[in-house]
Amino acid sequence: MKIVNKKNKKAFTLIELLVVIAIIGILTALAVVSLQNSRRSARDAKRLADVKQLQIALELYYQDNSNYPSTLLPGDTLASNSITYMETIPYPPTIIDGDCSTSSYTYSTSNDQSYYNIHFCLSNSIGSLPAGEVVASPRGLGTWTCGERLLDERDNQSYATVQIGSQCWMAENLNIGTRIESNNTSTKNSIIEKYCLNNVENNCNIYGGLYQWDEAMKYDENNAQGICPDGWYIPTWNEINNIASFLSLPSNSQYQCGGNPAYISKSLASASGWNSSVVICAVGNNQSTNNTTGFSALQSGYRQWNSGGFGGGELPFWSSTSYLSDKAYYRRIHYLYNVLDGSTISRSYGIAVRCLKN
Repeated sequence: MKIVNKKNKKAFTLIELLVVIAIIGILTALAVVSLQNSRRSARDAKRLADVKQLQIALELYYQDNSNYPSTLLPGDTLASNSITYMETIPYPPTIIDGDCSTSSYTYSTSNDQSYYNIHFCLSNSIGSLPAGEVVASPRGLGTWTCGERLLDERDNQSYATVQIGSQCWMAENLNIGTRIESNNTSTKNSIIEKYCLNNVENNCNIYGGLYQWDEAMKYDENNAQGICPDGWYIPTWNEINNIASFLSLPSNSQYQCGGNPAYISKSLASASGWNSSVVICAVGNNQSTNNTTGFSALQSGYRQWNSGGFGGGELPFWSSTSYLSDKAYYRRIHYLYNVLDGSTISRSYGIAVRCLKN
């Protein structure tokens, strides 16, 4: 009788089984992550394609109507005068990706409907577009840069901006709030209160609002943003002085009148609309040579601190720097002066605000 010895076959050990399970888990996780990334990229691609189509439709609309639509809602049709520019405004992907706080396409337009913004968010960079908030506007697509118009979405006012040296400035006076009569004093409440030159509402649309210092600072000396839009603030005295320092550099002679580095006011003043002056290199003299910086200062005037009357012939604007308990520093451009003037005045004056970018 032949006896066959049967040897036991070697089985997997517990450790080997655990290793295999771990490897399978890792591969599965990688596959899930890859799938999630692919879906996220697809959503970003849809967002970008949607907004580009919206831009094309909006420009066609503008060509025919000389303005942009006041609203743009997903699911609606963009049409005017029997012409359809987009059959259905696209819905954005509903999932919030990356560091985005919203999945919406947020459309807003200036009060005169000559400018628009579409805010949307990308979870990853695409080409030259960075991850995060992206802004589409008539100038194109990308992050906002100085020199483009600023749309204040609190009230849909839009403002020109200008780069001067390392600083980005509003190239118009701020105009936000509710007009009050000049014989009234601003009060601490939930309403931004402003004066308009000569108590005429339309003058605020031309020259911007006039604000008492405490109102401009929202009654907080440490709140430099004050009534400026998010991302902007009322500059300090030293930051305003940086303009003069930059424009007075020997390399910036194009901003200096008559070769005098102190004579820089003309470069900041608009090229028309000032009282006339015979003083050489004064703002009001030979006005067509003004505004080489693009700062575009208009003579907005001011509201008197004690009588509530108005004065003109100059643009005074606040700094966020206080002096003692009842004064603050300011700068002014005056039609009779060739230098950028300024010192301290009562906080009760009503003067302009020029915001500076953070």
